[in-house]
Amino acid sequence: MTIRRVLLGLFVVTTTAGGQIPAVAVPALPARDSVPAFERPNGALLRPGTLTYAITLTRPDGLSTPLGTRTVTVSETTLGGSAGWLIDDTRRGTAVETSDSVYLVRADLTPERWTATIGRAQLGASFTRDTMFGVMDTYRGRSSFALSLPPGALLSAGMTERIIELLPLRLGYHAGAALLLLGGEYPHATPAEILVDREERVSVGARSADCWVVTLRAGAREQRLWVSRDGARVVRTEQTVAGGTLTSALLP
Repeated sequence: MTIRRVLLGLFVVTTTAGGQIPAVAVPALPARDSVPAFERPNGALLRPGTLTYAITLTRPDGLSTPLGTRTVTVSETTLGGSAGWLIDDTRRGTAVETSDSVYLVRADLTPERWTATIGRAQLGASFTRDTMFGVMDTYRGRSSFALSLPPGALLSAGMTERIIELLPLRLGYHAGAALLLLGGEYPHATPAEILVDREERVSVGARSADCWVVTLRAGAREQRLWVSRDGARVVRTEQTVAGGTLTSALLP
């Protein structure tokens, strides 16, 4: 069974009926001497709140199709007696509704727990400083995995956007990152880059916002994020997918 959802491009999970995925050693990411990894931001600067985005697919012929809404909520929480953040990301009005919840350590935003629902399929994962332990449950059965986790790995779209908002963005900003993708025989991390390409003024409802245009690139996958300079919020994302351009625009 293959389950698809949008996550910094394409999030793909493939499981075999009742199969157990053994612990695997993920190959080390290529050295990036010229592109140092981003410095993990101060988690205390994260802000609670809810953001809602309208999702649209624009085909090459210019016709647009609404694909529902995406709501991202950041709230304070506790996990294991320690202060933390919870980032909930839900999509409604799509053919397959999805949701995921990432629990992060408050101080440095390292992940502690991740749960996701994609239609009837479910993912649950917990983390140590260098390892991810997870279970996938689908109608075909349950599979488990364990893998090494690169420092600073980015998980869900909601987590990634909130961290990018906290980075010291400026023209010419360029940093390395690692994206965690679930696909193939087992989950794996892939190297990525975060770049600030330019400044641009975009409409957000009835007003305009001056934004940094940030490119998140991982191999052939590429996504652009418009981050408002006033308030440091992702107000728009855009990505080329099969069938056109997928856009997520902040609702006022």
